[in-house]
Amino acid sequence: KQRFQMANSYTLLANLRAGRCSNTAEVRLLRFWEARDINKGGELISIEMLLIDEADTLVQGCVSAVHQRKFRERLAEGSVYTLSGFDVTRSKPKFKLSDGPVSIRFNEGTDFEKLAATARIIPTEHFRFRTHEQILELANTSRQLPDVIGEVRAIRSTITDRLPGAQRVMLTLRMESDVNVCVSLFDSLAVAFHTKLDGYGREPRIVLVYIYISFPPISKRGKKYLATIVI
Repeated sequence: KQRFQMANSYTLLANLRAGRCSNTAEVRLLRFWEARDINKGGELISIEMLLIDEADTLVQGCVSAVHQRKFRERLAEGSVYTLSGFDVTRSKPKFKLSDGPVSIRFNEGTDFEKLAATARIIPTEHFRFRTHEQILELANTSRQLPDVIGEVRAIRSTITDRLPGAQRVMLTLRMESDVNVCVSLFDSLAVAFHTKLDGYGREPRIVLVYIYISFPPISKRGKKYLATIVI
């Protein structure tokens, strides 16, 4: 009886330690996306996600391709879940989406159940904004995938220009330090962003956007480039 109670006790994400966790966490699913291998014809590697709890602790989660059928239909961004029976691993040193030292991996015994309601106050968003100086420090390092916020000063779109080939949208983004950077979006992401702009009814003169950086910011010939996955 004592072992049963311990195995089903509640835990905060900040208290997770490496190994198999049988305790229960209550988390909100902020975002999820597919990770695919472009060198193998887009073969699915995993479903990646960001989870947050009532203490505002953000942890990256992962469902491998082997287990994705069990969990895919349950995933709904913004919903709250109970999570137990998962593996806790050290965070990867590259392309980190959270500042936490650990990440979560779903396994065949993981229980992930959506809650219709919760008494806990769990944040609905979490951003890791970085200044221009911090972005420069991360350039070409592949370490962090931070968030930035800025003002859109100009938009160039091959969708608007009806140019042949791959679709592309380029934004000139002014950051808080009054420095302009270039944000590039390609293919389906470019189309999604273009559709969002069309939804305004007319092209806005000024738009404030939140940007999740999917690839490390890079510098070329003195210009700064950012690539995005979610807007």
